[in-house]
Amino acid sequence: TAGDVVVISGVFLPTPVHGFHGLKARFLTETHIEATSIEQQKKSYKDFVMTADMKARIQNISENQSVYDHLSRSIAPEIFGHEDVKKALLLLLVGAPPKILDDGMRMRGDLHICLMGDPGVAKS
Repeated sequence: TAGDVVVISGVFLPTPVHGFHGLKARFLTETHIEATSIEQQKKSYKDFVMTADMKARIQNISENQSVYDHLSRSIAPEIFGHEDVKKALLLLLVGAPPKILDDGMRMRGDLHICLMGDPGVAKS
């Protein structure tokens, strides 16, 4: 159900588009995951129990002055450089809480990112 946290293991496969839509799509394909294993981690975040070890690790990380840089470098470490893109992706993953202004207007905390570049340079 919505909100469940699961681990899905499988194969990420392209599915060619056939028929009239396939002629218009040309080289585009739809993708799907052929799951070989689905493991449910927890039903909801209410069921999450933080252990003392987790708390200690979070406290240790929070004391580091360069948490932002460290976390951004951990995104796609096999790709050299592009620190600004990695930081933007980190902010997209983490998000921000919505902000309610004094006049009652609500500002979303969601980020939108448009990556632009040459074809075939892993923007997706």
